[in-house]
Amino acid sequence: MQILKFILSEFPQQKYPKWILFALILNVALAPAVYATSAQGINRNTAFAIGLLILVTLSLGIYLFAVILQPEKF
Repeated sequence: MQILKFILSEFPQQKYPKWILFALILNVALAPAVYATSAQGINRNTAFAIGLLILVTLSLGIYLFAVILQPEKF
């Protein structure tokens, strides 16, 4: 837990390292679910890649939705 506090306090003005860390932690939680639901038994690396692809797709969708609703901010 100390490492997480250090990482989050190390970049107080930058948002990207925090979001990348959050995405990686979320991927660690999401990848076993993808791995468990596959019927044909994909390997673990593929499950992590699919989980990361899902996270990137969702984040881009949320970003584009925000851009459509509030174009003057961008």
